[in-house]
Amino acid sequence: MMYKSKRTIVSIAVAAALFIGYVIYAFSGSSPAGDDLKGWALLILKFIAVSIAAQIVAQIVIHVALAASVAAKEDRGDEGTIERIIAAETAEDEMDTRIMLRSSHVGYGIVGVGFVLTLIAAAFFSVSAAFALNMLLGVFLFSSLADSSVGIYLYEKGENGWAPGRDCT
Repeated sequence: MMYKSKRTIVSIAVAAALFIGYVIYAFSGSSPAGDDLKGWALLILKFIAVSIAAQIVAQIVIHVALAASVAAKEDRGDEGTIERIIAAETAEDEMDTRIMLRSSHVGYGIVGVGFVLTLIAAAFFSVSAAFALNMLLGVFLFSSLADSSVGIYLYEKGENGWAPGRDCT
């Protein structure tokens, strides 16, 4: 499995764990009242801040793990070789750009549809503003998970059926 796929899987796991934590907190007795839009907005902003910090820590940990695994494989201790291997693993090329574009199209499509569905729910089914806000948060999470999942699929399958490490003949 490629480093970029592992990095994305860790990102998905952190996002899913944080969302589960948010849902548990949102349905607990200490969550804001159903019509308290300011309370819900502040709660979501706090979870966004925690999510950003957790993603940064997770990416640092996965990068340190990559460096440690490369150093363990390269017993010679040649620092230049280790740095070149890490740079090759983390470098982005045209395939990475195309994969990011394809996966982001999926994510943006989901956000667009989810936003319209949230507006429809608010306009025709009279859902509360707090519920619509939580709906949008769920749409953004689902969009991010779909975007990342498509990226992993394309990295592992290979863009246009070819993946690094596969014989092209």
